[in-house]
Amino acid sequence: MDYKIAEFEKHNDRRGDLVVFLKKKELGKNQKIFGQIYFVTFKKKGTVRGNHYHKQWREWFGIVSGKLEVNLKDVRTGETAKINLAAASDKYIRLEIGPFIVHSFKSLSEYASMINYANREWSNKDTYIDKIMKANND
Repeated sequence: MDYKIAEFEKHNDRRGDLVVFLKKKELGKNQKIFGQIYFVTFKKKGTVRGNHYHKQWREWFGIVSGKLEVNLKDVRTGETAKINLAAASDKYIRLEIGPFIVHSFKSLSEYASMINYANREWSNKDTYIDKIMKANND
């Protein structure tokens, strides 16, 4: 399955943390265009976002606050993975996923937020719904 977890140092002082989320060299040699950056929030525990995949996108997700359960599924092979990510970790953790990977996020905390870089701009034409995770109230 096309996904990677990467850990990065948090540079911190009395003012807070600074983390390098993504560098140009990590995008790959063929990536010459800028896609889009999203900031995503989860307003209560059990909130689910995602439940879709893209055929052309590669995405990078970083947890800014709170805790999230991430479910992944490769639509080509059926392989699945479940990952818990937390902003409170000593190291900053980033999740990278490739095309054809269904991704779904559930908040495990009362509030959570994440940053997301996609190598393409949003398009409903390249967004395919696949509900692999339910919210607590579904």
